[in-house]
Amino acid sequence: MRKEPLSMLAQSNLIDGLIQRCVMRDGEVAGDTVLVINREAVDDLVHLAGRLRRMSHYQDAIEKLVMGRR
Repeated sequence: MRKEPLSMLAQSNLIDGLIQRCVMRDGEVAGDTVLVINREAVDDLVHLAGRLRRMSHYQDAIEKLVMGRR
């Protein structure tokens, strides 16, 4: 497993790469998609899920920080 966490940019690139595999040549999203991903991508997804889960407890504070006070 990866020792250091992915940067936010690397996380978004990982998700974008998965999404690109779910889009048809004409740009439409496929109804169903079967993906083949390597072990490194799975490890990255496991880490990403864990980080999001831990961050979810602070969602309100993060939104206020990023989007400004409402």
